[in-house]
Amino acid sequence: MSVNAVSGSTTNTSATGTLDKMAFLRLFTTQLKNQDPLNPMDSAQFTAQLAQFSAVEQLFNINSQLTKLGDLQGALLQGMTAGLIGKTVTLTDGTTGKVNAVVMENNQVQVLLSDNRQISMNQIKKISA
Repeated sequence: MSVNAVSGSTTNTSATGTLDKMAFLRLFTTQLKNQDPLNPMDSAQFTAQLAQFSAVEQLFNINSQLTKLGDLQGALLQGMTAGLIGKTVTLTDGTTGKVNAVVMENNQVQVLLSDNRQISMNQIKKISA
């Protein structure tokens, strides 16, 4: 936490030392409160700062939604590949194997074959009963 010299309030900073969006908003409103009434902030500058804040907030929202989408996609893929257990698969190299398990490794779904080979989904060419 750091202390704002103008308002005496504390602001939150991340591990990288950057301000979070609430701290930015507090800083912005403090700047408005303490501006010189005889020489106020230029309206174009004010509008530009508001637009920047809005854009940053939307980027945070998009990032959050993309993270959720990625998590959902991983769970869906893992659920779909669970149906492969007990099936025989033909790999792109021409070999075959029976699927014993589905595992997550390095945020990717991997298939464990009966001969203890662990393969990625993109190596599967054909699925048989």
